[in-house]
Amino acid sequence: MRKNTVLVVLLVLLVSFSISGANHISVPVNHRVYKILDVGRIRGLYDQNLVSVKPYPASTVIALLTEMAEHSQALSAGEREEITSLLVEFERTYGTGSSGVEDLFSTGYLRFGDEERSLGASFGIKVESTQTVDLTQFAEFDSRNAVKAFLRGDIGPQISFNMDFALSYDRLRPAAFMANEFTIPGEGFYMDLFHGGHPPSNIPFDGHYFGLATSPELAGSFFDGDVLLRWASIKRDWGPGANNLLISSTAREFDGIELQLAPTSWFRYALVHGSLGKFSTSSFLGKEYNFPSDYFGGSKESKIHYRFNNNFSAHRVELDIGKDLTFALYESVVWQKRFELGYLNPFSIFMFEQNNQGDIDSMFAGLDLSYNLLGKARLYGSVAVNEMSKIGNPIAMLKFPRNMFAFQLGAVIPLPIGNFSSLTAQWTFIGPWVYTHYPLRKLTGTLNPDESIDITIVTDTGRTVTYKKDGPSIVLGESKAEGEDTITIIDPCDPDEFEWFSKSGRTRILRENGVIYVYETYAETFYVNKGEKIGYPLQPNSQEFLLALDLGLAKGWGAQAELKYQIRSGQYGFDIEQFMDYGFTKYYPSKNFWGYIFQHTLSLMIAGSKKIDNMPITLSASYRLIADWYRPINEITRYDGRDTKFGNWVTADLQHILQVGVKIYY
Repeated sequence: MRKNTVLVVLLVLLVSFSISGANHISVPVNHRVYKILDVGRIRGLYDQNLVSVKPYPASTVIALLTEMAEHSQALSAGEREEITSLLVEFERTYGTGSSGVEDLFSTGYLRFGDEERSLGASFGIKVESTQTVDLTQFAEFDSRNAVKAFLRGDIGPQISFNMDFALSYDRLRPAAFMANEFTIPGEGFYMDLFHGGHPPSNIPFDGHYFGLATSPELAGSFFDGDVLLRWASIKRDWGPGANNLLISSTAREFDGIELQLAPTSWFRYALVHGSLGKFSTSSFLGKEYNFPSDYFGGSKESKIHYRFNNNFSAHRVELDIGKDLTFALYESVVWQKRFELGYLNPFSIFMFEQNNQGDIDSMFAGLDLSYNLLGKARLYGSVAVNEMSKIGNPIAMLKFPRNMFAFQLGAVIPLPIGNFSSLTAQWTFIGPWVYTHYPLRKLTGTLNPDESIDITIVTDTGRTVTYKKDGPSIVLGESKAEGEDTITIIDPCDPDEFEWFSKSGRTRILRENGVIYVYETYAETFYVNKGEKIGYPLQPNSQEFLLALDLGLAKGWGAQAELKYQIRSGQYGFDIEQFMDYGFTKYYPSKNFWGYIFQHTLSLMIAGSKKIDNMPITLSASYRLIADWYRPINEITRYDGRDTKFGNWVTADLQHILQVGVKIYY
C-alpha cells in the first residue's frame, strides 16, 4: 500500500510541472532525421548542442526541425520540402490531433482525444518485411517479416506512453550478413506455432519460426525539455560516432530507466540503469558454447545455472567549451542482478562503487571530444578502457597487455548536393579483451584421488569429473559453460599445490594437500545483451576503417554507399569469450597487432530507398559485395587466445548480398 501511495504522489508531482504540449515518445535511432539534425548543427541551422545520447523525444526533434525551417535562406528548395514532409510525418505519428476511420487506410491508426488538454491515444499497426539473400549460395536466404500493433498517446502535456506488440515470422541465416552486422529481432526465443510451439535450438534456422517482441516506453519531459525521464526497452546510441563504444545503435534493446539533465546551456548529463536479457540457442553456426547467452532448454532445475543474469548501468557528462567544442566523460558497468544502492545512486562514480563491491563487476570508461570545424565538418574522437594498470610512456602504455583500450576517430562532412547529404569517415579499434571479463567461479565439488582406481564425482552443477589414474588426468564431462575436456596434471609425487584450467577457462582445478578442488563458472559479465554486443559491433583485437556516404534526394528518394575494411589480429584476446588471467600478466608478450593478422574483410554496400507519395509506404533495396581473406583457426588451446594455431591463408571468399524491404505505416 505504501509503495502504491509513493508512486501516485510521484506521478502527481511530475504532471504538475509546466511545459508546452507535445509527444515525448522517442524517435527510433535509425531514422534519417538524425542525419539531418547532425548536418543542420554543423551548418549552424540551430545553435543548441544536444546531448550525444539518442534517441531524442519527438518533441525535441520537432522543435529542432522547426528552428531549422526558419533559416529558409540557407536551405535549398529540396531541403525545405524534406523538413516540411518530416514535420507532417511527426505530427501524424506523434501528434495529438484526432484521426478517424476515414483516414485509417492512409495512416494505419485511429486516434482519439482532447487536443487542448493533450490527452489522447492512438491505436494502429505497422508492417515490415526484409528479405536478404546471398547470391553465391541461395540457401543463405534470410527472411524477416513482422506485424506490430501499438497503443500510443499522451497523459497531459508532460507524459507520453507507447505500448506495442510485434509478431514476426522469421528465417535467420547469419551467413547472409557481415559477421558483425547480423542481429536477432526476436526476444528470448522463437517457436513453431504450427507444431505445438516447438522452439529451434540452433541458428541458422532451416525454416521460418514465430518470434515475439515488444518495446514499451513511458516518457516525461519537464522544465522546457531540460529534464527527461524515460522507462523503455528501445535501441540507444550513446556517443558522437557512427555506432559508438559505450552503447551502439546496433545493440539489442534492453529495458532501462533513463534520466537526462540539461541545467545550463553548456552542461548535460545522462544516466541509464537497465536489465540485460538473453536469447536462447544451444549452438550458433554449428558451434556450441560460442554464443554468449543461456539456453532455455533442459529441466527447470537446470535454470539455476544460467550464467548471464546481469544489470547494466551507464552515465555520461558533457561540457561545452565554447559553442563548437564538446568534451565528455562516460563510464558503464555490467553487474550481476542484485540490489546495489551504490550503482543506483545517479551521482555515484561506478569505478569506486565497483571496487567497494569486491572488484567483481565489468567496468568500461572513457572520454570523447566533438568539434564543429568552421561549419564545414564535425570532428570527433573517443578513447575507452576496460582495464588500465600501467601509466607512463605512451608507447609502453599502448603495448602493455593489461591496458585494454578502444579508440575511435571520425569526421562528418556536409556535402553541397541533394538534401542534407553527408560523408562520414571513421576508424575504430577494439583492443584485446575489450568488452570481456573474467568469469566468476565457485567451488562445486572435491576429489580425493586414489592412485589405484579411477574416481568420478558429479559437481553441484551436474557436471561429471573423473580422475584417471593413468596419466594422471582429469576428464571433464559437458557442462552448461563448455563441452568435454581433458586436463593432464603433473605427477602427484610433485609438490602439493597446483592449478589448471579447462580450455575455455570456465573450470578451474586446484590441488592442495592431495585434495582436488573443482571450481566452475556461475556468472559471466561480458559486455553483451541477449547474446549480442552492447558496444561497437567488432570482435576484440580488431580494427575497422569506414567510409559512408548519405544522400538525400528529391521526392522521397534516398541513397547510401558504405565501404568497410576490417582486420582481425590473433595474438590473444580476439574473441569476446576470451579473457586475461591477471595473475599471469608477465607471461603475455607486448601487443603486436600487425604481427598476428588472420583475417581481412572488405565490404562495399550500395542502397536506395523511396517513400511513396501520398501513401505510408517506404521501399528499400541494397547490394553488398563482401571479400574475405583469412587463415582458418585450427585449434584454440587457451581461454585467453594465446598460442592459437592458425592455418595457411586461403583464397578470398566473395559474397554478393541482395536485400529488399518494405515498410507500411512506418
